[in-house]
Amino acid sequence: MYPSFKKFAGIMVILFGLALYALLATRLIEAVFADHIVLQLICYLIAGIVWIFPAYWVLKKTST
Repeated sequence: MYPSFKKFAGIMVILFGLALYALLATRLIEAVFADHIVLQLICYLIAGIVWIFPAYWVLKKTST
């Protein structure tokens, strides 16, 4: 695989994966914690941190 295509593919995976993750996370959090604002906030904070680890892994694999 050419390095430029590998980087492009990695960026596309991150973009589409992050969009899908955000949609699924918001739907799930809203469904489970519909009446609890504080629990929603905590879950959004956790969900906002968790996506970094797969994104880092993809970037690490595509940079070599």
